[in-house]
Amino acid sequence: MKPPDSRPRQPWGILILLITAMSISFFDRGNLAVAAPVLVPHFGLSPWAFGLLVSAFFWTYAACQILSGWLVDRMEVRWVYAVGFLIFSLATLTTAAVTAFSGLLCMQFFLGIGESVTYPATSRVLAAVFPENRRGLANSLVDVGAKLGPAIGTMCGALLVAKLGWRGLFLITGSVALIWLGPWLRWAPRNLSATGIKQAAASPGWRQLLRRRAVWGTCGGLCGANFAWYFLLGWLPSYLVRERHFSLHSVALVGAAPYVLMALSSVSGGVLADRWISRGASAVRVRRGFLVTGLVLTAFLLPSVLLPRIEYAVAGLFLSCSALGFYASNVFSLTQTLAGPQAAGRWTGLQNACGNLAGILSPILTGWIVNKTGAYALAFVAAGLACLLGASSFRFLVSDPTDKLDPRAQKTLG
Repeated sequence: MKPPDSRPRQPWGILILLITAMSISFFDRGNLAVAAPVLVPHFGLSPWAFGLLVSAFFWTYAACQILSGWLVDRMEVRWVYAVGFLIFSLATLTTAAVTAFSGLLCMQFFLGIGESVTYPATSRVLAAVFPENRRGLANSLVDVGAKLGPAIGTMCGALLVAKLGWRGLFLITGSVALIWLGPWLRWAPRNLSATGIKQAAASPGWRQLLRRRAVWGTCGGLCGANFAWYFLLGWLPSYLVRERHFSLHSVALVGAAPYVLMALSSVSGGVLADRWISRGASAVRVRRGFLVTGLVLTAFLLPSVLLPRIEYAVAGLFLSCSALGFYASNVFSLTQTLAGPQAAGRWTGLQNACGNLAGILSPILTGWIVNKTGAYALAFVAAGLACLLGASSFRFLVSDPTDKLDPRAQKTLG
C-alpha cells in the first residue's frame, strides 16, 4: 500500500497560514513592550521589575521548547499548534483584566507556554513540505511574519494604547488572534504525524542528536542572536521614549520601521541563498555564511544607535536591523538542512530552548544596566558582543557541510 504523501497540494497556502501565525505570535509577545510607557507608571514598576516581567515569558517559552519539539515530531502537528495557539491567545486576552504585578507575571508564563510550539511546529511542517532549494524562501517569509508582527504591533499598538489605554491593546489583540484557528484547523496538513510514526524506528534519537557538535553550534548561535533581538523587541520603544524623547505617535512610525527593514532583508537573504544552493553550492556552507555575515554586521552597526545626532542614530538603527534580518533568513533553514524532516521538530525545539535562555537574560540584564547607569549605552554594546559570540558559534561549531543528522532524509527532498 502506498504511504500517504506528507506534502499538501497547496504548500504555499500552508505557508501563508504559518506566516500569519508567526506575525500574530510576535504581535502578542510585543504587546508588553509597546504598552510599557503607560503600563510601567500605572503599576509603579522599576526598570529592573519591568525587565523581570519581560523575561518571565521566556522562562516557560524556553522550558517548553523541548517538549513542543517532541510533540510535533510524534503527534498531529495540526492539533499541537492549535492548542498552543489557543493558550497564548487566551493569555493575551486575559492580561487586559489583571490588576496586579503578579497577574501580569502569570499571564506572561502562559503566553510562553502557548508560544513555545510556534517554531518547532513551523520547522516540522516546512522541512516536510518544501524541498531544500525552496526552504530559504519559505523560512524567510515566515521570518517576515516574525518581523511584521512587531512592526504592526509597534505602529498600531502604540496608537491603540494612546487611544484606548493598555488594557484595550491586550483585549483587542487577544480577541483577533483567535480568528486564525478556524482556517488552520481546516487547511493545515493532516498526515505528517502518520509519516513520523512509521519512520519513528529509523528516526534519530535524542542521544544521537545531543552528540552532534552542529546541534550545539546552532544552539549557541541562536542564543547570541536572540540576545540582541529580544533586547530590541523588549526595550526599543522605552529607549525611544526615555532617551530620544519620542512621543507614542512617533514611536509608532520610527519603532515599526526597523522590523519592516528586517523583513525585507530576510526575504532577500532567503532568495539569494536558495539561488546559490540551486546552482550546486553546499547548503550548509551557504546558509552558515549568511548567518555569520549578518551577525557580524549587526554587532558592528548596533552601537551606532548611540550617536548624538538623532538622524545618524536612527540610520544606524535601521542598518543594524537590516543586517539582523539578513541573518534571520537562514537560521532555521540551516537547522532543517542538518536535521531532515524526521528530527526537525526536536532539533528546533532544543535549539530554541537554548537560544531563548537569552530571552531570560537579556531583559533582566538590560533592566539592571539601565537601573544602574540611567542609560542604554552599555545595553547596546552588550547586544553587539552577543552577536559576535553567536557568529563564532555558527562559524566554528557548524563546520562540516556533510554533518547532517539523517542524510537519507535529504535525498527524499531534492
